[in-house]
Amino acid sequence: MKSFETRKFQIPIWGIILIAVLALAIATGVWLFQIEDARLMGIVSGLFTGFVLFAFGLLLQVFLFQELERYRNMGVKALLDNRHDQAYYGPIVGKAKQEVFVTGASATRFIEDFLDVSSDNPILATAMRANPKLVVRLLIPDDEHLSPDALVRWGSKQGRVDGLKREFKNRFEVRRFKHEARHSFLLVDGDFIGGPVFDGDNSKYAPAVHVDGTKTFARKHREYFDALWASSDKH
Repeated sequence: MKSFETRKFQIPIWGIILIAVLALAIATGVWLFQIEDARLMGIVSGLFTGFVLFAFGLLLQVFLFQELERYRNMGVKALLDNRHDQAYYGPIVGKAKQEVFVTGASATRFIEDFLDVSSDNPILATAMRANPKLVVRLLIPDDEHLSPDALVRWGSKQGRVDGLKREFKNRFEVRRFKHEARHSFLLVDGDFIGGPVFDGDNSKYAPAVHVDGTKTFARKHREYFDALWASSDKH
């Protein structure tokens, strides 16, 4: 154990600045009580107020950035009000290089947004055509465990799903698990975006969190996806 005399303490730059500003505030405060000239008193009073406000502002910013740093270390990139925000997902999906894994209540909105080859801009289908190594996997409940609304939507997408299978062969796969969806998330290379599955159509506007794929939160969901994929039936 190091003795007190040999221990080293690191003071952050903001701490040094804060100490300097507080020292100036104290000095101007003492000076302020010794001034008799009204004009000079106004100037020094302004300096004193400025130093005090600067110190409070600096502390507020430090606490704010420390909180942001804590979330950054957890891998949180963004919190989304709507997990079906196509404008937010688009650039992430379009840059996929290796894999895009999707699970949810039906994945029909994902197909409509990014894999509909009849649309003007099928972002993911275009990426798959440009990159022969890109693999896409969809994991959804079987017909028995889809809600009536989801079952209708899924049935309407069968032609598109079959077309994707014909074009991309084993690079596009769909599997079905034998229970209701408990999670709805997207894994794109090093990114995870996921949110809850609510009953009924409420999930359409459910929130989501965007997390670095290397962090524990995302890795656990990837492990869940892999295990469920291995135990699910091929479509």
